[in-house]
Formats: sequence, C-alpha cells, structure tokens
Amino acid sequence: MSDIFDAGIALEQAADNENLARELFTMLLDELPDHRQAIDAAFRAVSSEDVKIDRLWDPVHKLHGATAYLGVPALRQAVKTFEDLIKQDNRDQLAEAFRQLDTEINRLLEHGREILTRNW
Repeated sequence: MSDIFDAGIALEQAADNENLARELFTMLLDELPDHRQAIDAAFRAVSSEDVKIDRLWDPVHKLHGATAYLGVPALRQAVKTFEDLIKQDNRDQLAEAFRQLDTEINRLLEHGREILTRNW
C-alpha cells in the first residue's frame, strides 16, 4: 500500500508540517469524488469522437496539480500518464489509462480515511 500514500513525500512537500500535510490530504480526499465526476464526464464526451480530446485537459490537469504535493505516487503517476496521452492526442490508449486512473482514485478513496489515522 506504500504506492497509495507516501508520508515522507507528503511531509517533505508540507515543509515537515504534519498538520498542513494532513489538511491537504483531507482536502484531496474530500474533492476526489468531484475530480472523478468531472474527468468521467469529459472522458465520455471525448469518447464520442466528435469532441476534441482537449476537453479532458482542465479536469485532468487540476487533479494532477492536486497530487503534486500530497504523497500519492500511484495516483500521481496514473494522472500524469493520462495527461500525457491528452497532450499527445493519443485516443488509442486513453481508455486503458482512464481505467487505471479510476482504479487509483478508487484505491485512495477506499484507504484514505484509514491513512489519516496512522502516524506519519
């Protein structure tokens, strides 16, 4: 489960301020369902072929930015991969990357509250 959350990264990014790291992580957990919904809606629209892949950029980029400082390496990698495919206009691999991103969002949502109860 260390790929879901890395306390060392979270603390390092928060200047070793555990309260700040926990607050940021909690904010991500609270906002993650909204991120998922926005990305899912954009992905469905883009999947219709009539919509430019660029429609995915904003919701995916917002989530990527949110993961940059939180010690969530698996989610960060999944969202980066998805973002890279958008930049490359690569529709062929987009569905698989979307499934991987959704899997990582689900894992974090499933384990996130338990992570908050641990010692960091």
